Amino acid sequence: MKHSDTSNYNIYGRRRSNNDRRKTFVIVCLFICMLCVILDIIFIAKIIKKGKSDNKAPETSVTLPVETDESGNPIETSLDPSAISESETTPSAAVQVVDAETRAANLEALNQKISDYLGKQSGRFGVYYINMNNGETLSYKAEQPIVAASSIKIAYNTYLYEKAEAGELALDEKIAYNAAPYPDGDLEYGTGTIQNSADGTEFTLQQVSHLSITISDNCGTNMVLRRLGGEDLVNNSYLKTISAVVDYREKVSYTDYTGTLREGKRRTSAMDLAKYAERTYKDYQRNPDLYQPLIDDLCNTEYNWVFRAVCRAV
Repeated sequence: MKHSDTSNYNIYGRRRSNNDRRKTFVIVCLFICMLCVILDIIFIAKIIKKGKSDNKAPETSVTLPVETDESGNPIETSLDPSAISESETTPSAAVQVVDAETRAANLEALNQKISDYLGKQSGRFGVYYINMNNGETLSYKAEQPIVAASSIKIAYNTYLYEKAEAGELALDEKIAYNAAPYPDGDLEYGTGTIQNSADGTEFTLQQVSHLSITISDNCGTNMVLRRLGGEDLVNNSYLKTISAVVDYREKVSYTDYTGTLREGKRRTSAMDLAKYAERTYKDYQRNPDLYQPLIDDLCNTEYNWVFRAVCRAV
């Protein structure tokens, strides 16, 4: 009997063929796995690099504004490099570099502008400005006599606090209201609430000082004066040692805004008042804990006193 052509079929050859295919498949799979691992490594490396670049501070360029003086000439400015850290991109404040001659000329020009402006206004004005950083001043009729009114209460109450600082009195000590008219007593009508109190009502010195400043209490001011020894003693021992362009207790003559000749006591000047306020501020700088209540009172009056303008700086 004849065998068909399949009689030449080799079972071992078929098995070898299948094994080759398996080996090829495994190799391909391994290659694909290795490729995926390589791609993963590349991808992770890119993520890490991007993270580092994101954490890096961006480069910025700082452009300072060009400042000019009164004549329109540019003022040189410099930037302190130590004021900028690696993590900061905000420039420090520009520092003006102006020679003394230019600064003096600018100050004189500003003073002239103020004088020209006030000279065209109706009324009487006295101005005295003190630069607390370097002592420079600006003025306009700063020495002419003006009615002191309640502005003198700043000096009175500063003196009271200085006495407390020296240990000559205590701000929490009691003082009784004397309802007799001033100068024999404390009663003085006008602003304030103590005038409505019964004779003999007790207050602490800090309370009457507070009322003297915040609501301009006339009776409270008279009680402060009484504790300090009276107007004449305060004038001679305190006011005149600071400034006495116009002697507060001497009668002076002057022409008012209507052109009428006037005379009287309790007059002062813009220069005197500015120097009294300067004394108050310097006391606070030296001993802020003690003088803070006085500064708080000056910054929270019921009246639009000019002292409020400097309260932001305190």
